[in-house]
Amino acid sequence: MYLQLHSVEYEAKRRRPQFHPHDGADLNSEQKLRVLLVSIAPPHNDCGGRIVMHRHLVERNPFELHVASDADFAEDLLVHTPLRLPYLIHRLRKSRFGPQFATWVADYQNFVWPLITNQALEAAVRNFKPDALLVLADNSLSKLAYRLARKHGVPLAGLFLDWVPVMKGHFGHAWAQPALSRWFRRFYHECDLAFCTSDGMQEMLGPHPNSHVIYPMPGRHHVPQKPWPPSNGKFRLVYVGSVENFYGRMLCSLIEKIEPTNDLEIIVVGPNADWPVELLGRAKARGIYLGFKPSGEAAGVLASADALLSVMSFESEHELFMRTSFTTKFLDYVAFGKPVILWGPDYCTPFRVARKHGGAVPVNEDSADAVVSACRQIAGNAAWSQELSQQATRLHQTLFNPERLQQIFVGEIEKLVAASKK
Repeated sequence: MYLQLHSVEYEAKRRRPQFHPHDGADLNSEQKLRVLLVSIAPPHNDCGGRIVMHRHLVERNPFELHVASDADFAEDLLVHTPLRLPYLIHRLRKSRFGPQFATWVADYQNFVWPLITNQALEAAVRNFKPDALLVLADNSLSKLAYRLARKHGVPLAGLFLDWVPVMKGHFGHAWAQPALSRWFRRFYHECDLAFCTSDGMQEMLGPHPNSHVIYPMPGRHHVPQKPWPPSNGKFRLVYVGSVENFYGRMLCSLIEKIEPTNDLEIIVVGPNADWPVELLGRAKARGIYLGFKPSGEAAGVLASADALLSVMSFESEHELFMRTSFTTKFLDYVAFGKPVILWGPDYCTPFRVARKHGGAVPVNEDSADAVVSACRQIAGNAAWSQELSQQATRLHQTLFNPERLQQIFVGEIEKLVAASKK
């Protein structure tokens, strides 16, 4: 299998066109570039990488976009070309036996499927005639897209948003992870243009002649004049985001510390909490856990906060993920001009940004008591709280400015295409 893949990719690389992205000419601004997005996570206004791509590509609509994806977990996903595993494998995955064979199907998808010419993706390239391929770095579709880009001489831009090879649900057997990480690194070096979600991701992947850090695109938030729920006099800590897995474990430990206090409260917004039944019921009854809320309603809760919380895992199995990812919440939060508390290990990239530019209080102790202490320090020092708010606003206007991030994203793709057409 390795020899076959190696020989195919060697021939593709041998025919690879030579692009010089930094000496491109201006393109006709009135004619949109055609961009084919190949991604396991198509643009969708909900969470994670999907929402980042939605904000870049759908909300701001800079390109004529065509989406090819193997995602089939929602009816309303923006997918123009569905990419399906072979019929029998697809049926097995969807059958009642699917969970028993999930690891084997994932291994097939990551190592065998990319060796097979994907007729649907080939047709998308022939019919859509993209000016560039924009590809989410992953374990499988990025291999298909890489070969296709080289075959058709289309410039290739990679999105490195998460270290997918270590994410549960995206790999099969554990022994496959090192091989998948090697491909992830190789894909980075094969891309004509690479976008990294953080400084940590860029450093982990290494030098590249055309690599750029673009922090996750924040949303267009309207800060309501009347926040909700109304203040009850307690210092209010608000969290909006994922509430499952390690996020849920950390939030539960913090709720149990804050709940008995007389001076603090915590409000959590997010879907599908997998918390212990007793704690979940109590949190709902007391208005601690509000479940999922659309962005407009969530904005009201964020605006009611005295401080906003972001959490990152201390668990060793997530270390690589924490070193390379960047929490979108940090960028969303600073738009509200509130003090931000970053709770996680100090090797997370958001910590480095906060220490350099301000805008947040880093709490690097794996203890809910440390977060409680940070809340009380902010509550007891009005001048410091005001300074943190000003720093957050400054971050939103400068480093995290969404127009700046979009300008880099669109501008670099335009340069790449212009150079390829010379």
